[in-house]
Amino acid sequence: MPAHPRLRKAAAAAAVSAALLTVPLLTAGSASAASVATWEKVAQCESSGDWAANTGNGYYGGLQFALSTWNAYGGTVYATYPYQATEDQQILVAQNVLAGQGAGAWGTCGTQAGLASDTSNPFPSPTATAQPMSNLVSVGNGNILAVDQSGALLRYSSPNYYGSQRVQVGTGWNAMTKLVSLDDANGDILAIDNTGAMYRYSGPNYYGSQRVQVGTGWNAMTQVTSTFDGTGDIFALDGSTGDLYRYHAPNYYGSQRTLIGTGWNVMSQIVGVGNTTGSGSDDIIAVDSSTGILYRYTGPNYYGSQKVQIGTSWNTMTNLVAIPGSGTTDLLATNISTQNLYRYTGPNYSGSTATQVGNGW
Repeated sequence: MPAHPRLRKAAAAAAVSAALLTVPLLTAGSASAASVATWEKVAQCESSGDWAANTGNGYYGGLQFALSTWNAYGGTVYATYPYQATEDQQILVAQNVLAGQGAGAWGTCGTQAGLASDTSNPFPSPTATAQPMSNLVSVGNGNILAVDQSGALLRYSSPNYYGSQRVQVGTGWNAMTKLVSLDDANGDILAIDNTGAMYRYSGPNYYGSQRVQVGTGWNAMTQVTSTFDGTGDIFALDGSTGDLYRYHAPNYYGSQRTLIGTGWNVMSQIVGVGNTTGSGSDDIIAVDSSTGILYRYTGPNYYGSQKVQIGTSWNTMTNLVAIPGSGTTDLLATNISTQNLYRYTGPNYSGSTATQVGNGW
């Protein structure tokens, strides 16, 4: 921001950031906050709304951060340069700058956008915004299934997941609470209905006549995900106990399970991603519901000592889906606020690897 000397003073920024960086980067909801709409007005003034702006003037991204400010206020957890981060990640860092320096950090642009008077939460709770799509699941070749609000089951083709790419392949799927990929050549999936019965559906079309019951009592499980190791095994979290189990194919009854972890009810989203680290075991990524930190757990046993932090502020994302590929596993995720769908490149899922691949999710 060439016109705003306060953002150019790295020493002052670093002094403030020493306190700021001891708390999670998602500071929305504090006294110094602003809605996404207001931040977009600031960006429109600063960079004509170009969140990837890199003109060579020493200021980057939609909000025109100086690199010293980006570094001082925690931006490096997302990307080396601001223009490499997503809009939401730039806003999260800007929240920290706003808390430390006030709206004057953006000078005239901050004033014109009403930054000082807007105290809204830019990323409301997931319960505050109904998501158009739910139960996203991978069915091979980068393709995914998703259930819309009418209960239609839709298949979206890779690599971009927009409406024009979808085909309806089932109806009445709003009776299903969870879908799970079996990571096989046919695109078979598991589905749990609201009675707790589990069914196996054969692809590529998923109607009632194609299903076989393979389990009962699954309404006790709050998280279910594929191992993505080719065995057909799945991971499941018992919400009442916090115990994590591995269930063995082809039938998913209690006698087929092995306890592999405890205390997992603090995790809001759990996704199997296969062997992403070369360890020979199947990895799990999970979002801590209280902090938004994204962790990778390495098997075969998934206890706290096995986890590595690989991301922050993931409580702004929902509908996490693993997309296995050649040598790595990518991750799809929907931004709760904007309902845009992003693809993150593995094995570490930072903002610098995010590409928008859909909207209205």
